[in-house]
Amino acid sequence: MVISHLELRNFRSYDYLSLDFDKGLTAIEGENGSGKTNLGEAIYYLSLARSWRTDNDRSLIKEGASLATIKARVEEEGISRDIEIEISSKGKKVSINGRKVRKLSELFSLVNVIVFSPGDVPLFMESPGERRKFLDIAISKRSSEYLNSLSRYSRLLSQRNAILKDLNPDMALLDVLTSQMVEEGEILVKERHKYIKELNRVLPEVISTLRGKETKAEIVYHPFIKEGAPFKEEAKKAYSKALESDLRHGSTSLGPQREDISFYLEGKDISLYGSQGENRISVLALKLAPYFLIEEEGKKPICVLDDVYSELDEQRNEGLLALITKLSQVFTTATRSSCQEASIIDVKDGQAIRRN
Repeated sequence: MVISHLELRNFRSYDYLSLDFDKGLTAIEGENGSGKTNLGEAIYYLSLARSWRTDNDRSLIKEGASLATIKARVEEEGISRDIEIEISSKGKKVSINGRKVRKLSELFSLVNVIVFSPGDVPLFMESPGERRKFLDIAISKRSSEYLNSLSRYSRLLSQRNAILKDLNPDMALLDVLTSQMVEEGEILVKERHKYIKELNRVLPEVISTLRGKETKAEIVYHPFIKEGAPFKEEAKKAYSKALESDLRHGSTSLGPQREDISFYLEGKDISLYGSQGENRISVLALKLAPYFLIEEEGKKPICVLDDVYSELDEQRNEGLLALITKLSQVFTTATRSSCQEASIIDVKDGQAIRRN
């Protein structure tokens, strides 16, 4: 999967931009604040119709404009798709080959972009919600069943919490909602177990390449029901046991929405024992690992690595280059690239111009 053409209008710092891209490494270069990350952000937006930097789409529209557009041509195994996203204060409109997309899940399945940014570095030192978001996005990109189940579970959870807050809760309805949550929760937990196991199959090799030496690495999943136990039976028991407390606090205290993952580097939990550098390289490896889970070359995701070289020593920079030069299409942002084989895009004063 590659982006062969990108066109922006009134997106962030760009009045207008039109660029063609090749496979392999493209280095987006420019001074800090020049708009390098804005370009990477537009590429990522094609995957989820959302930014990794903000939840406020209005901030993506250039000041003084009423709407912004992102147009791109995405090539996959000989098939070309023209994607257009229009962002305005009223929301966003997405079309693929001129056909309006009604469900964003259609976009998820057609454009896959992996992103790493400096804001990801404290992933394992932040709240569990950020780590669940990583899991949910990664699994949703490859499983429509998971995405649909997650959506249904979220609606059921909101309804259950509303009843728990009621002074006179409808216990019969609460029981029905809880049973439905158990059904959806089983799907979510099963897919999370499966995905973590697959990540752990490729993660050690990825991080070993980045570090330049053999490294043990493992993601540990903390499900609310122990693996191997009869899920439905144990989940119903757990919800029943927590019911009195849930009614008292007006919220659901357990379930997939409370689960977490940990990252162990050389047998140690990086959230407790990892240095800043170890956290950075571990999260980078985690973000890149899904690329290697896809066996079909034409379906491998596009990668956007924002400010990825900063704070890496020479050995790890070499390891990073050794890894990303193997990827189908990757975009990096930096003040200066150290890869001579890369295509270079110079960004300055709201302009992005391809150098080679």
